[in-house]
Amino acid sequence: MKKLTIAEILPNAAFKEARPAMERTVIRDKEARRVALGPNLTLLFENRVTLAWQIQEMCRVEHISAPEAVQHEVDTYNALLPGRDELAATLLVEYERPDERDRMLAALLGLHEHVRLEIEGEAAVAGAFDADQYNAQRISSVQFVRFSLTAAQFDALCDLRRAATLVCDHPAYACRAALAGSARGALVQDLLEGRAG
Repeated sequence: MKKLTIAEILPNAAFKEARPAMERTVIRDKEARRVALGPNLTLLFENRVTLAWQIQEMCRVEHISAPEAVQHEVDTYNALLPGRDELAATLLVEYERPDERDRMLAALLGLHEHVRLEIEGEAAVAGAFDADQYNAQRISSVQFVRFSLTAAQFDALCDLRRAATLVCDHPAYACRAALAGSARGALVQDLLEGRAG
């Protein structure tokens, strides 16, 4: 997927004016790319629109305006963009009660070995997690995961007649979620744009 550039990031004053209209677009894009994996894991698939919004919001909230500081934010978020034939997602571990959340962040050690994308007729696509988000004691409540597809897996995911399922088979948390409807359509669109750009 084509990298974001500093030229695409509005100055804070211009963003303040454009923000309400931009927010409606981003909410729509984010909702289409949100997949619940059971009651406590959520994958938010990222693209240029969602990440540009995060840069704009970071600059607004932190009052970042110096070009070199804005460029730093652009570089940081570009690292989260999916590559060619790849899906990239922020994975949220969500438990309402702090004590339960703390217990589960320890219980879910090894989560990085238990999340995959299954596409009918193809080998499963293992999620590749950012190693900075877990250690020997516990995992972070925010993870970053990539699913890199072979050409055959890409074609299979784009073929809406073939089932696609996100799977977590961790001993402390096992569930499956069909990747279908608007979410699958949005991800296929992102993959196709990644090849075009």
